[in-house]
Amino acid sequence: MIVRADSQLYNADVVAACRRANARFSVTVRMNPHVAAAISAIDEAAWTPIRYPDAFVDPDTGDLVSDAEVAETTYTAFTGRKKAEHVTARLVVRRVRRLNTEVTAGQGELFAAWRYHPVFTDSPFEMLQAELQHRQHAVIELGVPPLGESSRTARDRP
Repeated sequence: MIVRADSQLYNADVVAACRRANARFSVTVRMNPHVAAAISAIDEAAWTPIRYPDAFVDPDTGDLVSDAEVAETTYTAFTGRKKAEHVTARLVVRRVRRLNTEVTAGQGELFAAWRYHPVFTDSPFEMLQAELQHRQHAVIELGVPPLGESSRTARDRP
């Protein structure tokens, strides 16, 4: 069993509960200086393109429209707590290229800018599968209303 969760559940208590229950975890991580440092230490050659099932094909070029890439590194979380509560696992990171809409036709970008989406996991899956499997957790969130909102209101929400 793998517990997949968003960043609201990224904490030592949730990961410890998963481990006590013999479950694996896959939790989105909020960006902080430690996570940013771990991501910046990933070698540029380690980034692997990923194709998502819901990506679309550009009718003009036939290319899959997605600039996402994935890499992973080892990461120790919760280092502000007692050493016994530190957890070392994988940080699987998806990066999505930020498109510069102000680039003039025919003039390329000086450098690529990326948005990073890290996931802390002990998933048994290989990197790309772990990334895909984790991102599927958001599907259930489409049908669950936020606190204080009825399910009817949630269905009507765009």
